[in-house]
Amino acid sequence: MRPAALCASLLTAATRSLALSTSTTRLVSSSSFSAKMVDYRELTNQLVAKMKQEDDLRNTAYDRSWELNAALIRVEMAHEEVLSSPDKKELISILEKEEESLDKVFRETALSPDMYNNIVHNPSGNDEITAIHERAPRRGNIDYKMESYARYKSVRYYLNENNGLLSPKAPCFSGKRSILTDEEYLGGACIGLCHDLSKIAVSRASNAMSDPTAVKFVHFARDTVSNILQELLEFDWRNSPLRRKYDSTKYALKQLETVLYELSVAGALGGHNLKSEDGPKQKRIKVDAENNSNEKEEGKDTDTGTSALNTFRQDITEIKERMDHRDKLRETLIKSSRDAQKAAKNSIFAMHRGNTKSAVQLLLDCENCVRNDLLPIVKEEPTLRGGSFSNVLEEYVEGKLFYCWLHGNGEDESGDSNNKPAGKILSFDDITLPITVDEYIGGLCDLTGEIGRF
Repeated sequence: MRPAALCASLLTAATRSLALSTSTTRLVSSSSFSAKMVDYRELTNQLVAKMKQEDDLRNTAYDRSWELNAALIRVEMAHEEVLSSPDKKELISILEKEEESLDKVFRETALSPDMYNNIVHNPSGNDEITAIHERAPRRGNIDYKMESYARYKSVRYYLNENNGLLSPKAPCFSGKRSILTDEEYLGGACIGLCHDLSKIAVSRASNAMSDPTAVKFVHFARDTVSNILQELLEFDWRNSPLRRKYDSTKYALKQLETVLYELSVAGALGGHNLKSEDGPKQKRIKVDAENNSNEKEEGKDTDTGTSALNTFRQDITEIKERMDHRDKLRETLIKSSRDAQKAAKNSIFAMHRGNTKSAVQLLLDCENCVRNDLLPIVKEEPTLRGGSFSNVLEEYVEGKLFYCWLHGNGEDESGDSNNKPAGKILSFDDITLPITVDEYIGGLCDLTGEIGRF
């Protein structure tokens, strides 16, 4: 987290450097220098105020993440008490209240505009929350808590609904606005579920001799993790946080297979199956009848499991299609950003050479590329707002600031260089492209270097 005081010191140093540069004998008089110092102070105060506003929103999001984490801990502790206590009625009631509270606080967070960095508004939105883009990045570390929520809900659903897989369209994730993003669902309800099933299986396997369902659970868990891993294998993760999480899933599967192997070596059967042909014929018939009954029940479970698996595969396929489309947008943005950033950088070189007309045209080319090629992509996928696109805007700001410092409002577009720069600094609101405070400050700090080279 960036303290506003530190940024204020950085801005003060940058603007003081600009003021000292414009006060040299080659540039302006002392009276003009005094007037410019007032402008620089006002600029610094304006930017510090904007940064403080962003810091306040970020701190609010971090405070909310603490509340979300506390709600998750309370629910998990309530589950442990229910499992360990012989008197479960009162504890189950407490658990249900905690789960209701958990769902409520996460839903409120998903519907709170302050929890989003709404850098791209949704023009079709009818109110404050629908105006937020469905892919708007969350502030602070709210996205990690949402992933933990998906992980918790998927584990409880798996244990309570006969090894079922929770869909991203489940009621707990749906509403006026979808609570989870695709990345949060994959990280929590898929990858996180695999790791939790591995831990639960180890715990159940330790009591396999006294628990007739333990080995069956481990088998189901192994098959579930294997199916999830097979579906995730189709994704192109690139070098992303999800890629690292996906890589760890194979270790969960390996641990489950190791547990099954150790159970087989130890002779744990998970039930009492009579395989001896000795004994009365009536007993053998009874055992055969029981086995046939068990096979029918397992057949029903298999049909239900197959249906749930097909639904899960369909959900994963839809998520993959969306993520593949976003990846194509990302590749297009990166390639186009290179041309825009190169144009902005070359405009600065042209200004140093005194070629003003070329500098103006290059800045215009950069601006047109941002408006026509890059902004439509960012409006469709706001998570691409950082990285290459942000670098383009920072370079553009530096070029605009340097041009304005040399030529003022830009009336002089001749090919000749003026020996007396105007010394004017564009304010944050004077930049016509949709920039952030960080991008403006980055360009402003780089401007001091260009002035020194000039």
